[in-house]
Amino acid sequence: MSTLGASPAVEVLADLIGWSGLPKWQPDWQVTERLLGVALPDDYKALLDTVPRGEYAGTVLIQAPTRTGQEGDLLALHREVMLSLNEERKPPYSAFPQLPGLIPWATFDHPMGGELFWLADDGDPNAWVVIARGADGNWEEYDVGAVAFLIALVRGKLPSQIVSPKPGAPAYRTYQDLPGSPNNTGR
Repeated sequence: MSTLGASPAVEVLADLIGWSGLPKWQPDWQVTERLLGVALPDDYKALLDTVPRGEYAGTVLIQAPTRTGQEGDLLALHREVMLSLNEERKPPYSAFPQLPGLIPWATFDHPMGGELFWLADDGDPNAWVVIARGADGNWEEYDVGAVAFLIALVRGKLPSQIVSPKPGAPAYRTYQDLPGSPNNTGR
């Protein structure tokens, strides 16, 4: 289980979305990072150690990573998106493990759908920026990490043409209580 400390940015996001519970699934970050072959940003790990998998602003879906790579989790998403990136004609970014290269961390479905990535390099993962790829083939780069991206999205202040809050959607909706959701904490 994680040994990360509290993150001020994650606390801001949890407050914005009204989350005060505990996740029923605690990712095993050592296994996840070993299987991916890279250390992940601390804000992302602190987020999933604090807030369970779910949907932000009616559009961004974050699944918890698992050691088995089940459909929809970070490891399965990584394999699926890497295949699509490698098939794309002249993408503007390389796919990890090439550096700099894209690592997916979430999907979105409003207004058109697509994936969110980190642009990983051989530097500090906490400095990786977020990249969005829309279903229409457009790309956007944001000079922030995952949690700052989600804060801007939930606040309606994300400067984006391809990712936006779904009108009328709640700031956050947990998926941890759906049938078949992972649970390794006994909560």
